[in-house]
Amino acid sequence: MTTTNSIKLAIAEQRGIRGLHLTFPHTGVIELLAIVGIDYLYLDGEHGAFDNRDLEYACVTAERHGITAIARVPDPSAATICRFMDRGVKGIVVPHVNSLADAKAVVDAAYFGPVGNRSFGGNRPKFMAGIVDMPAHMAQSNEDMCVSIMIETVGALDAAGDIAALPGIDYMSFGMMDLAQSLGHPGNPKHPDVLAAVENASRRIRAAGKPVREDFIRVGWINDLIARGAKQFFESGE
Repeated sequence: MTTTNSIKLAIAEQRGIRGLHLTFPHTGVIELLAIVGIDYLYLDGEHGAFDNRDLEYACVTAERHGITAIARVPDPSAATICRFMDRGVKGIVVPHVNSLADAKAVVDAAYFGPVGNRSFGGNRPKFMAGIVDMPAHMAQSNEDMCVSIMIETVGALDAAGDIAALPGIDYMSFGMMDLAQSLGHPGNPKHPDVLAAVENASRRIRAAGKPVREDFIRVGWINDLIARGAKQFFESGE
C-alpha cells in the first residue's frame, strides 16, 4: 500500500520539501502558490482564522492541485483531531502535548485500528456511499496520515526522544516562542538555554529514528511572503 502524502514520501526518500503556512482562509492564495510548486499546505487551526467550512474548502483546493493539506490543531483532544481529519487534512501538527501519555492519546485519535481508535464518520474526501471496501479505506487512511508533535513545554522537551520513538509519529517540531516562555525566557527564543535545549532534544529525536521539521521542510508563512514581496516590489521602483 502506497501513499501520496508529500510529507511522508519526503521522509521516506530523505529529501526536502516546501510548503505554505496559511493563517487565514483564502483558496485563491492556495491556487496562486500552487504555481510555484509547493508540496504541502499548513493550515494554522490554532492561531489562524479557520472554521469547519474554511478547512474543507482549503482541503478541496489543495487536493485539486496535488498539494498535501495538513493542519495545526488547536488542542490534542480526540474530538478536535477527528473534526480536522474529517474535513480532509492528511496530517496534523499537535500542540499542548506535555508527556508521552499525551502523545499516545494523539496517536490513538489519529489512526483507525489496529494502530489507534479513530472515530469513523461520513466525512470527506470519501463519503460512506463512495467507499466500496471499508477495511481497505481505513488502512489507506492510516497510510496517508502523518502526525507531528510540537515541543512547547518542559514536559514535552524531557519526553522528546520517547515521543519520537512512538509508532505513528512521523516527525517532531518546536514551538519556539512557547518553549522559550516555558523555559523562563519569554520572547527570547534565541536565548542560549533555549537553543541548547532544542539541540539536545533534536539529538534524542533523531536517535529515535525521526526527523525534526527543519531537517527536511522549508515553510513560508503567508504574512511574511506578502510583506517581503511587497517590500521588494515597492523598493525596486518598478
